[in-house]
Amino acid sequence: MSKAAGKVMEIVRFSLQQRIQHGLLAISVLMLILTGFPIKYSTETWAAYVIKLFGGFGNLFLVHQIFAVLMVLTAAYHVVWLIWTFVKKGPSWEMIPTFKDFKDAIHHGKYLLGLTDTPPQYGRYSYLEKFEYFAVIWGVIVMGFSGLILWFPGMFHWMPRWAFGVARVVHSNEAFICMLALFVGHFFHVHFNPRVFPSSMVWWNGKISLHHLKEEHPLEYEQLIKAHPELKDVEVEEHHSRWARSKVLIYGELVIFLALFAYLLYTFVPMFLQDLV
Repeated sequence: MSKAAGKVMEIVRFSLQQRIQHGLLAISVLMLILTGFPIKYSTETWAAYVIKLFGGFGNLFLVHQIFAVLMVLTAAYHVVWLIWTFVKKGPSWEMIPTFKDFKDAIHHGKYLLGLTDTPPQYGRYSYLEKFEYFAVIWGVIVMGFSGLILWFPGMFHWMPRWAFGVARVVHSNEAFICMLALFVGHFFHVHFNPRVFPSSMVWWNGKISLHHLKEEHPLEYEQLIKAHPELKDVEVEEHHSRWARSKVLIYGELVIFLALFAYLLYTFVPMFLQDLV
């Protein structure tokens, strides 16, 4: 545990602006998933319960549109923030994928398979975090444009009829991929990771313990020590959640997330295949 005045030593990893953007994106995406699939599959039994919860199909559709607008506004907010940050602080290339990320991915695979004892050494962002970031950008563009076509078909009257069918399939399929990535990937890897269970609080207060930084982003930790030599003498002891080595939690989460993954595939894939026929 890194201690200062008897407390865990923490540093700011995400600024208030980043946390606000993350929060807005999370709320809009979760609400779009909650409202979108009942709209797409309104004749299914499970969809009827959600429609009733929102007081009818019209209300459900309206809420979906509201959070679609919120998602687009959040994306615009992020772009403005990037431009402002570039002007005020200069360019930052930390999120740009490099060849090292490709090597890290291979190294990580070997580590998970037990072929090497040492995990990959990440900087500020790992290859997984970069992948998630650009996946979100891709998702917002694809979902936003296809959703616009479905919402305002009159604006796209010049498009061939088959293009509307493609937009409908793309919109729902991309939403399904997003749901899988969020519920099975992001939640499991970030929030319900046994090392930080029941959740990492970086998304809330922006802070990470010095121990977690050294463990998860060792190259960034080294840069921090170079910039602030006084931190070199700070004792960095293990600071994990008390659930970190709980086999019950680890195996329990694996079972739950694999079951969720299988259930989502079993429920939605046949519907998607039906749409393509």
